[in-house]
Amino acid sequence: MANQITWKNYYSVNEPSLDAEHKQIINCINDLYSALNDPKRVDLTKQILDALVQYTQTHFEHEEKLLKEVGFPTLDAHKALHDEMKRKTFGLRTHWTLVTNQDVLVFLKDWWIGHIQGEDKLYASYMPVATTA
Repeated sequence: MANQITWKNYYSVNEPSLDAEHKQIINCINDLYSALNDPKRVDLTKQILDALVQYTQTHFEHEEKLLKEVGFPTLDAHKALHDEMKRKTFGLRTHWTLVTNQDVLVFLKDWWIGHIQGEDKLYASYMPVATTA
């Protein structure tokens, strides 16, 4: 079964650790896609959603710390979006049986790709340029 989301280089936010975390989140969503679409793996759904909730929290904390360090001017608004997504992701995990598989996957894909390409791209120019030794 094909992945729901494929990482594209233009998703990059010019910060390798955040790009790696975004890739991991996409991998989680793809794992969820596979579990929900394979009757033999549906039992993994709760575990994958738990991992996604935890990883989302960890990622947002890291991203917000970096944005504070670089003086990103709209950090408070960006953090508010993160807080909203944390609530929605937790709600999905808590009430996942009340929504369709397709709705869960479309929501996660649309939110994450939209957030990375829209909101996260706004801070890319604030990231220090990586230098090679």
